[in-house]
Amino acid sequence: MKLYLAPMEEITGYVFRNVLWRHFGCVDKYFTPFISPDNRITKKKYGCELLSANNEGMNTVPQLLTNDPALFNDAARTIADMGYEEININFGCPSNTVTGKFKGSGILRAPEMMDRFLDGVFSAHGSVLASYPKMRISLKTRVGYNDETDFDKAAEVLKRYPFSEITIHPRLKKDMYGGKPRMELFDRACGLFGAKIIYNGDIASIQDFNDIVGRYKGKIEGVMIGRGAVKNPAIFRQIRTGKKMTKEELFSFLDDLFEAYKEEYDAGNAAAKLKEVWSYTVGFIQDEKERADIYKMIVKSKGENGYRDASLVARGRIKINSTEGLQ
Repeated sequence: MKLYLAPMEEITGYVFRNVLWRHFGCVDKYFTPFISPDNRITKKKYGCELLSANNEGMNTVPQLLTNDPALFNDAARTIADMGYEEININFGCPSNTVTGKFKGSGILRAPEMMDRFLDGVFSAHGSVLASYPKMRISLKTRVGYNDETDFDKAAEVLKRYPFSEITIHPRLKKDMYGGKPRMELFDRACGLFGAKIIYNGDIASIQDFNDIVGRYKGKIEGVMIGRGAVKNPAIFRQIRTGKKMTKEELFSFLDDLFEAYKEEYDAGNAAAKLKEVWSYTVGFIQDEKERADIYKMIVKSKGENGYRDASLVARGRIKINSTEGLQ
C-alpha cells in the first residue's frame, strides 16, 4: 500500500517535508502545497518548493492549481526541465478564494470548463506531453461541489483522460473538512476510473488506516494522509513497521522543525508556524481539558523564548498512551 503525504497549504511545505523525512521517513511521495502558475512559479515562495536542494532524498510531486491549460503547460515544462517526472492537478482545494475563480474544487461545478482544461493538458498541440511524453499527470479531487449529483458529471469528464493516479477526497466543496466523508461516492469512484485510485480523508490513526485498507483491499493503490500526519508525524513509520512514536521523538521532531523554520525565516515566524502545527499535534491528548489548556498555553506564548518555555511545559504534561504512542 503506497503512502503519500498530502499537500497542505502553509504546513507541508519543503521545511516540514525535510524534517519529517529525516525523522521518520516511510513516505512514498511528498506532494507540494499547490503552486499557482498564475503567480509565476519562479517567485521565491514557489521556487523554494521546487529547488532540488530542498527535496533531496524525497520523491516530491509538484501540485499545480489553475484552470488555464496554457499556464499549466508553461509551468509544467519548467517543472519538467527541473527533472520532475510527475505533476499533480488540484481539483480539491475548497477555499472560497480559490473556488470562486473556478479553480480547485470550484471547477467541479463546471464540467465543460474542466473538459477544455484537461483537453489542453493531455491532447492539445501545446501540451507538456508533446515535449515530455513520459511526464505523468495525476489528479487530486473532491467528489463534487454543492451536491452529490455533481459527481456523475465530473466523473464523466475525468474518466476520459489518462491520469497516472487519481487521489479522491470523498467530500464536496461545501463540506470543507467537516462532517463524515461520503464513502458511497468513493465506492462508486472505485468502479468508474481505470486510473489507480488513492484514498484521502480523515486518516488520523492506525485504526483509520486499517479500516480503509480492509474496506478497499484490491480497489485502491494507496492512501494520502495530511492532517493525520501533522498530528502524528510518525504515522507513516507506524503503518510500515508498527513502531509508535515516543514523547522524546515527538519533541525532537518539533524542536528540529522550529530550528529549520528559524533558519529559513526568523524566530517569530518559526514560533507562528509551530503554533499551527500544534493545532493538529494536540489531537494526541485525549483529555479535552488538558488538550485545550496545553494548546492555549502554546498559542498565547510570545516570541522564541515564550514558545520554548510553553513547549517545555507541554513536554512535561503529555503522557504515554499504549495504543497510539502518546496522549
